[in-house]
Amino acid sequence: MHTTIRFSCGVLFSLGVFAAQAASTVVANDYARAPDQPVDQAYTDQILKFTTDPSFNTPLTSYLPASASVPTPEKVLGHVAGAPNYLPYSADVHRYFRALAAASPRVKVFTIGKSEEGREMIAVAIADESLLAGLDANRARLAQLADPRTIAMDDAKADQLVAQSTPVYYITGAIHSTETGSPTALMELAYRLAVDEAPYIRHIRSHVITLITPVVEVDGRDRMVDLYNWHLAHPGQNYPRLMYWGHYVAHDNNRDAMGMSLALTRNVADTFVGWHAQVLHDLHESVPFLYDNTVGDGPYNAWIDPILTGEWQQLGWDNVQQMTRLGMPGVFTHGDFDTWSPGYLMFIAAMHNGISRLYETFGNGGADTVQRILEPSEYERTWYRPNPPLPTVLWSQRNNNNYQQTGLLTALNYFAGNGQQFLKNFYLKAKRSIEKPQQAGPAAYVFSAGDPRAGSRAQLLRVLQRQHVEISRTSAPVTVSLPAPADKQKKPATQTFPAGSYVVRMDQPYSRIADTLLDRQYWSPKDPQQHPYDDTGWSMGDLFDVQVARITDPAILQAPMSLVGQPVDVPAGLAAIDLPNGKLPRIALMHTWLGTQTEGWWRIALDNLQVPYDYISTQDVARIGDLHAKYDVILFAPIGDTSTREIVDGMPMWGNPLPWKTTALTPNLGRIDATDDMRPGLSSSGLARLQQFVRDGGLLVTAEDTAKFAIDTGMAPGVSIVPTSRLKVVGSVLQAKFVDRRSPIAASYTREELALYSAAGQSFSVSSLLSGDRGLPSAKNFQRPTGRGGPHDTDTPEGRAATAAPALPDVKPWQPMPLNAEQMRNNPWVIPPDQRPQVILRYAAAKDLLIAGLLDGGDEIAERAAVVDARYGKGHVLLFASNPIWRGETIGSYPLVFNAILNHDRLDAPAGKTAERASR
Repeated sequence: MHTTIRFSCGVLFSLGVFAAQAASTVVANDYARAPDQPVDQAYTDQILKFTTDPSFNTPLTSYLPASASVPTPEKVLGHVAGAPNYLPYSADVHRYFRALAAASPRVKVFTIGKSEEGREMIAVAIADESLLAGLDANRARLAQLADPRTIAMDDAKADQLVAQSTPVYYITGAIHSTETGSPTALMELAYRLAVDEAPYIRHIRSHVITLITPVVEVDGRDRMVDLYNWHLAHPGQNYPRLMYWGHYVAHDNNRDAMGMSLALTRNVADTFVGWHAQVLHDLHESVPFLYDNTVGDGPYNAWIDPILTGEWQQLGWDNVQQMTRLGMPGVFTHGDFDTWSPGYLMFIAAMHNGISRLYETFGNGGADTVQRILEPSEYERTWYRPNPPLPTVLWSQRNNNNYQQTGLLTALNYFAGNGQQFLKNFYLKAKRSIEKPQQAGPAAYVFSAGDPRAGSRAQLLRVLQRQHVEISRTSAPVTVSLPAPADKQKKPATQTFPAGSYVVRMDQPYSRIADTLLDRQYWSPKDPQQHPYDDTGWSMGDLFDVQVARITDPAILQAPMSLVGQPVDVPAGLAAIDLPNGKLPRIALMHTWLGTQTEGWWRIALDNLQVPYDYISTQDVARIGDLHAKYDVILFAPIGDTSTREIVDGMPMWGNPLPWKTTALTPNLGRIDATDDMRPGLSSSGLARLQQFVRDGGLLVTAEDTAKFAIDTGMAPGVSIVPTSRLKVVGSVLQAKFVDRRSPIAASYTREELALYSAAGQSFSVSSLLSGDRGLPSAKNFQRPTGRGGPHDTDTPEGRAATAAPALPDVKPWQPMPLNAEQMRNNPWVIPPDQRPQVILRYAAAKDLLIAGLLDGGDEIAERAAVVDARYGKGHVLLFASNPIWRGETIGSYPLVFNAILNHDRLDAPAGKTAERASR
């Protein structure tokens, strides 16, 4: 017996088993074509030809309706969507959408901004002609739902607006440039929505405004097309990696939704908020065959409205149900993704009262048709994967396009059928955000006018404004009560903020993103999710080294203040991070051809601070004869878990050269940097030249894996990496303390503590010996010899008067063990006193170490060195155990780098003179 129960939410739950005939009947009825509309048979034949298995197609994508006036992708670009061996450039994609808009009153194209390299980004609206004609009026209604203060929080008025309004479903594609299928899938999807008269499509078109940005990373898309064309022109050869996606960063462009450093992030955020959209659905490619990570595995971000978690479940499970019902294998939700970090592009929606969604579809990194062999874990049948992928599959870009379009159409159809509910939720989430001070707190965050880090404070306030957060400024001093002390015998404390302090009120529609960024985060080491997907901590007040007070006293909301209408004024140059703008030395930023992902954040910082520099590769270093004659400072930013051997040797030299340069075939490559062959690394000669640069008096700045490189190659005498066995840190914020603020590297810092971002908990040990302090006795590792008495008694042999054992020095973990005369006698491994490494910052004690994120086994790095100034010949190597310039989120540690640059020739100054110079 078979029973179906249809609930009001629109999800179809099935009890029993569909007979094959009954299932096909249901599908045929639900997805019936318009009987009087002709089919573009030539295009349809190519869809079927390029689809490698019938189960990878559905009634929604197995044909293309014909139109006498509206062009198909093939008519404009010469290829059907998902055709093998073809990828369109971003301008071609945009050209197609403009042709579509010119031919159909159901399509409009809008420019939403430009990339760092000046390429256009667009948004395409698709709906019934009447809906597009009323876009402005609809947007005005949605604006009232987005900010319930405009209707006095009147639920009845909101219900009227909901009934009159049409929701907006925003789809974005190709943020990750190696994931190539979404632009063509979205072109064909737009055509279907504009042309198809099938009831299924008409229902979507009349109930939802579909908004599409087909290529988010336009700079990287064009480089990826170049690379793919090179591959087609050189069959059988290895082809270069996509070294530069965007102008600055690669995969991390989908981690910028907190710092808002990239143009693409700001353009998408402004579009989502400006249209008052309800959904932001970002398209990606990785796992077979379609993973809807809407639901994920948790932990969910602690600041989202619980309404959103229900919407994720509702949309995700219906999507899986509908696609599984259509017979498509490998469609699932859950998986290993957590929704903790708000850094993803899609999370712009979650943090602005919308619904964030993301697909991972299977892709080949191009338009080749390839035999793929899956791992057992990818095709096993689990509880959340009811129809798993095939163990081996011939996969094409057309398959990918079928999956993307079918997923989106079923999602849009479900959204169209439940639009009123999602609009009401949109309103309720905004209303609950405004009610946050009364419901959950806090009442506000306050940035004191007395903070000496005025530049960094302005930077953080600007980030919040880019998030569309309202900022106010007080016109008089304000005193608030602090949370009641745990000791009930103590009186409640108060805090007074001077006039001119900035206030981020929580009674505003986008309070959640402000609360998320400014609060602290805690990920339990015992959380069932043992493998966080990304950073677990990002407390931005701490990472910007800015005084931010979390205020629970609602009296703050009654203080005299006014809204800051214009963007907060951010000082130019180094003043933006509270350093003097002065004459800068000759600077080079050195990169490898192994990866440019992480150093891109350093380039953004240099460019934003208007610091001139040369951008060179390790191959350039191998060619330049006298580095110190050309540069005073070389910055070697992290590469990303890369070994010293890889830095020196580069890639394996077998096979063909891997060029990255501008040619007629690859016009978009080679603009940022170029090489005839990406494979060679620094080489032994380049290493020798880099070592000579430092010995001659240069400053080399390193971090994480490049710090390990400097240690491994002997350029940081007396410094080593602390081995750990129990430590677990995953992108957390850790407390550090200055050891000696008289160093010019610590100039301008006024507090004893500084928060540092740490990806994995690396730390340093320092020694007065080249071989390190291992084996030297210390109070910490001392164990008495076998003999009489207890573990702390002195052993006295029989017949001898008792003598006291020599006292051992109590040395802190960041300090080198002092050497006695015996240890120094005839010992060439002793580092001369003026050549010994100087610790600038150490990590805090274990109990104080974690500020935000995940930390387990922290005692293994507690009180260890975090930033070290190592001497090498006449020069210096500055070593960061963590990354001081990360995703635009660590402004507070930027001055450590730039202080070193500004004082590159004064790092050897005696302590008194150093302090004097630092104070000028």
